[in-house]
Amino acid sequence: MPSEEKKFATVKKAIEICRQRGYEMVDVDGVRVIFPDGWGLIRASNTQPILVLRYEAKTEPRLKEIQKLIEGVLEEAQK
Repeated sequence: MPSEEKKFATVKKAIEICRQRGYEMVDVDGVRVIFPDGWGLIRASNTQPILVLRYEAKTEPRLKEIQKLIEGVLEEAQK
């Protein structure tokens, strides 16, 4: 479970990684990476010491791809 400081620092690093990779994104209250057929989100919970991940896609295979990509960004941000 990340500390309050660490969870926000991790989200900030994830935003930097997504920006460096040139992803289309919205960085208000976390980072939402936008794809033509879905999106993935990393944000810090405001009520718990956790990070929240969400994904949406038009197909199940694409959902798994977006999930893998977002979780990869998070893993890199946590290093």
